[in-house]
Amino acid sequence: MSKGSNFAVLSLVLAATTAPSLVEAKSYNGDGYRLRDRAMTSRRMKSSGDNIACLTSEARNVLARIRSQFNNVDIVSTCRPGATIAGTNHPSKHASGQAIDFRVPGRKAEVVRWLIANYRNGGIMTYYDMDHIHVDVGTRFVALNRPSGRT
Repeated sequence: MSKGSNFAVLSLVLAATTAPSLVEAKSYNGDGYRLRDRAMTSRRMKSSGDNIACLTSEARNVLARIRSQFNNVDIVSTCRPGATIAGTNHPSKHASGQAIDFRVPGRKAEVVRWLIANYRNGGIMTYYDMDHIHVDVGTRFVALNRPSGRT
């Protein structure tokens, strides 16, 4: 990584951890989903959080890389059939098993820095009012400190 790109990554991470809604690297074309889908019951959250068999092989490989780097990975959500991108009727990456929401307690900024530096095959997104990180396969984007849409 060049000196200039190191500075850009550091700037993104610093902004993400200090100024909510300040940063977005690349235009956002990420994977939000409707508010009704966000308000998952704890039963539904457990079933989607525990289920990695529904993920595509590429998504499982991403999760394996994250788990090998950070031991304490708590999966929040994986597959949600019927989930759509917020404000659209377009299917979410969660609907097709191509996205994972997870947290690594107490290490969110460290995990985001690592993902930005080491993950180029999909999207990385965080929310300023939630403690989890979203990763998906496909188009590369980084969207830090997005609003979650929860009220």
